[in-house]
Amino acid sequence: MGNNFASLHQGLPDRLRCAFLTGWENSWRNLMMRAKYLLMWAQRIVYPDVFCIPYWLGWKCDFIRNGARFNLDNYDFILSELNAGVGHLDYLRELIKVHPEKIIILPGPPEIFESYATQEARGRAIWTLRKAGHIWAYSEEVAKFANDYAQKEVARLIPWPFDYAGTRHRGRNSEVNHHGEIRVLIGAPMRFVGIAENSPHFLEKCLAEALTSMVSAARERFKFYGMVYTQEDEIAWRQTEFGNRIGVLLEPRKRYLKFLRFVDSCDAVITLPRFSILGRITFIAAALGKPGIFTDNIELNRRLYPGSLASSPVDEKLRNLVHGLLCGLLSLGPVARFLPDAQAAQEIGNFSGNAAKVREMLCAEYSNQKHALLPNCQ
Repeated sequence: MGNNFASLHQGLPDRLRCAFLTGWENSWRNLMMRAKYLLMWAQRIVYPDVFCIPYWLGWKCDFIRNGARFNLDNYDFILSELNAGVGHLDYLRELIKVHPEKIIILPGPPEIFESYATQEARGRAIWTLRKAGHIWAYSEEVAKFANDYAQKEVARLIPWPFDYAGTRHRGRNSEVNHHGEIRVLIGAPMRFVGIAENSPHFLEKCLAEALTSMVSAARERFKFYGMVYTQEDEIAWRQTEFGNRIGVLLEPRKRYLKFLRFVDSCDAVITLPRFSILGRITFIAAALGKPGIFTDNIELNRRLYPGSLASSPVDEKLRNLVHGLLCGLLSLGPVARFLPDAQAAQEIGNFSGNAAKVREMLCAEYSNQKHALLPNCQ
């Protein structure tokens, strides 16, 4: 990595300082994002996404908009997602040319990048993945995407800032169900448009068929809830009359803590994304001990719910899975296969232990290259 690194890491403070490139060019939007995460950190809330990684690792962090000028010598590391915008990738390239050893790239779902990237952006992404000092991936699929693009092994798998104990503590819901309802959260979010579409109509059909096989008293106990994140999805929800057959209730979007408590108020979770997202909702459901059905295209799903996976949102296997889950919730059949692997959830959500692993990984990299160790590695 050259002499830049040796000089950079002499006399570092105990708490490292980093910058996170948000990808936003709008100053006001960048400021709002910064305020949001500063408030979360002040409340000791760690939402398991890339922007909470600095807090998870115990680093100080500034959020920097795309194109802003700043002194790289003021920071120990620069974090960034791999966005498909050419402007953002050009900005990253200029930083990498100065201090490649400081740059940490966090690729997201490959499908999202590919859906927006032009040929020009793909070429810049290849250069970025080859030249940046660190590529961190949250799953084997994302690591393969980065390695295939770079045409060499560049990605390191890292754990993610999931917090099993914190999720259970903050997700506790004081509300008690006095009416014998069985609440099922389906497809959060429900996606009707774009690459994230998750075929909610097929899921509704499976649920309707399962309910038809029950006596009316049992059917009436079920309440189904869904959420949408975009206006386009809400319009599609209304226009297609989704949920009318089974009475799905559209819940408003919620802040993180309220969402945790809402999931805790539900008796089961069914979410069937088409592509390899991180799987935050799967982890939340598992940490709260909820039975559920998920797709097998996500590494986290396979680890947490190995007994209740479908191969796709339109897998015919869903019919039997849905029927079995609803019967299990009525205590008319076994529910064990739909429960999460509690040990795996605790390992994935070992908040402090996993943060220590990432810090040790950085230290080992530098030690192997015969550079000075970062302070407080242990």
